[in-house]
Formats: sequence, structure tokens, C-alpha cells
Amino acid sequence: MEGYAKVAQLMATYEEFAILRRFKRLNYQNLLYLQAQIIHLEDSLGRLVDQDATHYKRKEYTEDWWKLSHGKGRAGRAQWRKVRRIRKKLREYNEALLQQVDISKLEGPNSNDLEFLRSWFERPSMGCFPIRGLDYKAWEQRRENDLVAIKPRLPPDPFSKWVTNTIFPLYHRVFGVKFHVRKVLRPSGKLCHADNQSTSKKADSTEIGDGLYTYEESLLGSIINIITTVVAAVLPLLSIVVLYIVDSDATKLGIIVVFSACFALVLAVMTSARRIEVFAATAA
Repeated sequence: MEGYAKVAQLMATYEEFAILRRFKRLNYQNLLYLQAQIIHLEDSLGRLVDQDATHYKRKEYTEDWWKLSHGKGRAGRAQWRKVRRIRKKLREYNEALLQQVDISKLEGPNSNDLEFLRSWFERPSMGCFPIRGLDYKAWEQRRENDLVAIKPRLPPDPFSKWVTNTIFPLYHRVFGVKFHVRKVLRPSGKLCHADNQSTSKKADSTEIGDGLYTYEESLLGSIINIITTVVAAVLPLLSIVVLYIVDSDATKLGIIVVFSACFALVLAVMTSARRIEVFAATAA
């Protein structure tokens, strides 16, 4: 398996790596062209309406659709032909506009997933530059803001995002490369990293690639949940202990303020709570 089929197999197996261009500039340019065409058609229709309004047979076109759509002669049918052209162009414009609205809602790729995809493309034991045409530049750094992920792997809260994008890659570089078992890509639900050792051997055409390390994503989620639960349990107890030890009322008030701020910060960082939920929990 080589070329586009190999890239497609990677994306089908691990959909978080299904990262493609969204072509924002071209899409908006297309919308602008369609808008310009419709504006010109609108202006042309207005002139035809004014001309027909002065004609003794066609002046009723604005009030009678049947007469408008069954006009006689080239001049008699001109306004209705223009309406039909506008209708067709509006349909094209509306479809493109709604598609752009949907596309603009799609999330960009996870930075680690994009980094892995680039690494996979370049490693001889993995992708081995499967795409040789001009489109191999689609994932380069200067186009990052124009990329869209079909199924992005987005952590639910800032803390999970920080662990996934910062702590986990650090763990892999320091410990995972040495102790973790190297595997070939298998069905999704895992986090992937490429090893740091490249070889000159050509990638196996029957596999997506070797030299890959996979981690159970559910295990990482469990670790994050444990940390969050422990913090949620310890923080209130810690505040009670500190308040019990301190004798000064003024100091106690200051400690209450500090722990309230810490509690709100933990809610904001370690959960996906909305602002109103953070306010409500802090007030309680």
C-alpha cells in the first residue's frame, strides 16, 4: 500500500489524523464572486422591471406571475428569464454560504496530532513521503490556521489539555521511548507517538508503519480523573485544617478568601464548568 491509499489508511484507522485543508481564502473568494454575480443580476432585473413598467402589455408583470412567466417574444420573456437565472445563482450561492458556515464550525487539529502526522510523512519506516505532488505542502506550518480535523481529539478541560499536550509528550520522550512496547498502528482509541530513531529502510507497503508507540487513551483519562478527584477531596479538608490551626480572625478571613480563589481556579482549570457554575459553586 503506497501513496494516497496509505495516507487514507492512516486517517481511516486513526481518524484524529484525518487533517485536511479547509481552503478558507478560496471559499470566501468563491462567495464573493457569487455575490458579485447576483448583485449584477439584481441590477439588471431592476432595469428590466422599469422598462416593462412603461410597456402597455408588460406593465402588469409586477402584479401577475402568470403573465410574467408566459410573456410573448424575446422582450416579453426577458424579465422572467432573468428571474430564473437569479434563482439558479441564488441556489448556488446559498448552498456555498451554508457549507461555509458548517466548515467554519469545524475544529482545527490537536497540535500533537498534527506534529505526529508530519513526522509520519517524513519517516522512512512510516509514511516515507507517500505524496510526491504539489499537495504534499498541505500540512506545512504556514498553513496551520487553514487546517481542519475531521474528528479532533480535544480534551474536555484546560487541565486535561495541558496533561495531554505537555506532560504526556514529555513522559514519552523521557520514559516511554525506553520502556514502552513499540507497536504497529491498530484501531483508534490510543495516543500515538513516533520514536526518535529514523532508519533508511523503506516503509513496509503492507502496513501503515512501524516504530510507533501506542498508549491507551482511556488510561490517561483515568489518571486525570483520579488527580481531579483527589484535588476536589483534599482542597476543602485542607481549608478546614488550616482554619482550625490559625487563631487570628483577620488571618482566617484572609485564608477563606485565598481558598475560595483556589477553589474557583481549580473548577475553571480542572473541569469544563461554565462561568455561572463556577460562581454558584464558589458562592456555596
